[in-house]
Amino acid sequence: MADIINVKDLREEDVRILEHWVERLRARAKREKEFVKATQQQKKTPDFATWILGVKGKLSREEIYDYL
Repeated sequence: MADIINVKDLREEDVRILEHWVERLRARAKREKEFVKATQQQKKTPDFATWILGVKGKLSREEIYDYL
């Protein structure tokens, strides 16, 4: 990609508009990159402890939370 944009034939006002536009594009790209990073971190599944002996039966929600 080009790091330099030739603006020598443009008016000063147009150059300022281009500068502002490029700054907004950079800000948008940064936000998108941060969003993707945050989304990838959220998709990681938590590691739950498991009982190595396996399942001993089925419990209903009421049975699990009955002691509360």
